[in-house]
Amino acid sequence: MVEDEAHDAALVEHSLKEGGFNFSIKRVDNEAGYLKELDHFRPSVILSDHGLPAFDGFTALSIAKRKAPDVPFIFVTGSLGEEMTIQALKSGATDFVLKHRLSTLPPAIHRALRQAEFRQQRRKAEEALLTSEERYRTLVELSPDALFVQIEERIVFINSAGVKLFGAANPEQLIGKHTRDLVHPDYLKAVQQRRRRMRDQARPLPFLEQRWVRLDGVPVDVEVAAAPLIFAGKSAAQVIAHDITDRKRTEQEIRRLNADLEQRVLERTTELEMANKELEAFSYSVSHDLRAPLRHIEGFVEILTSSCTSLDEESRRHLETITGSARQMGRLIDDLLAFSRTARADLTKGTVSLSSLVQTVIRELLQEAQGRQIEWVLEDLPTVEADPALLRQVLLNLLGNALKYTRTRKRPRIEIGAAGTAQEEIILVRDNGVGFDPRYAHKLFGVFQRLHRASDFEGTGIGLANVRRIIHRHGGRTWAEGELDKGATFYFSLPKRPTAGRRDPAEEKN
Repeated sequence: MVEDEAHDAALVEHSLKEGGFNFSIKRVDNEAGYLKELDHFRPSVILSDHGLPAFDGFTALSIAKRKAPDVPFIFVTGSLGEEMTIQALKSGATDFVLKHRLSTLPPAIHRALRQAEFRQQRRKAEEALLTSEERYRTLVELSPDALFVQIEERIVFINSAGVKLFGAANPEQLIGKHTRDLVHPDYLKAVQQRRRRMRDQARPLPFLEQRWVRLDGVPVDVEVAAAPLIFAGKSAAQVIAHDITDRKRTEQEIRRLNADLEQRVLERTTELEMANKELEAFSYSVSHDLRAPLRHIEGFVEILTSSCTSLDEESRRHLETITGSARQMGRLIDDLLAFSRTARADLTKGTVSLSSLVQTVIRELLQEAQGRQIEWVLEDLPTVEADPALLRQVLLNLLGNALKYTRTRKRPRIEIGAAGTAQEEIILVRDNGVGFDPRYAHKLFGVFQRLHRASDFEGTGIGLANVRRIIHRHGGRTWAEGELDKGATFYFSLPKRPTAGRRDPAEEKN
């Protein structure tokens, strides 16, 4: 309270208490005291007399507006003419009360405090709005996508990314531009229909590919979405556009590469078909043209042996070597032809009982192993999906090898077992034969790869290659384990659900 008369101050204080206020009132009667109080305390309301001996209310009001602009300022004076009242209110006074009507002071203070609270709330709301708008503008400007606002299909706001997208130097070059000036003619009708639908339904439009035109006339592919909004008090559309020119260019390049790839595949397929025909012709030549000389060699050696009674023992031994070599060549030709056929033969898959098939193969092989006491251990084997004829060749090769390489054992033992996973059935053939050096296991399934001397164990080196090719065509795998003089175990797997095109890791290494 700025008041120099103690009696007047007491009347004001009494009026406030009668009005229900419980203020702690600080009275000052000079400018220095007033400044000191404002520097150290923030009052809820300032009550000031108009005329003091060395200090007037207008000076107090000016100081208050500078130091405490949000605090209500009410003149409490004995008289205040009309002209002074208007000046006081224009200068920023909240209200005025005459001292002979102090009963009006409490309502005036209530009004002033409510107004002050309202102004404070409004200021906070305005500050929050400005902060929100500033944050929104920052996000809009930082967005890598073009963002702009249209009213009646004319741009009224656009961000930096939009300026860049349209190839403009500044936003002013785009403000006021109509949709028809920026959308490619092929897309203009569809764009206008989408805008009308958004306006009629008052719903956002999802992203859709369109083509726009830069200011320099260069077309640009974009994905566009839009949503209705109120801008500057008018119905408007907010548009977001993502430049997909690079993506479209990449897609076009991928399509071109795919077309080239399809053409190359077609050419390679044609070349492969020609190579297969040449291979069939070669196989026919091998089957017929090479067999005739071998038959001639065997026939004339037999004639020579039977007609020449004067041949000595060494000459007969030479003729037997020639005959044996011719027969070995015949077997090699047969195996090569069989290996070639397994690559071209169609797979005719069916349900195969491995237990029955193994027993059939064992009976066939026992005819070649008469006089040998062999211990066969046959576990429960699963039923699989496979080509019966080709699977029979696999078992003939594996069991035949087991018989061959246990020939030197007094008590040969051959075991056929099975294991399984969720994806495949695994079949094993284990023997207690001569085994092999595990360092060379990767060579076992290659063509003409032998780990033992031909003079010790006959063979052409094609059987296991045939096994791998057949199992691979079924989508399975092949591998082996063994040690020298400690036997060997050969494995192959068949998928429980047939799959095509799966590579055998072991075969890739070879």
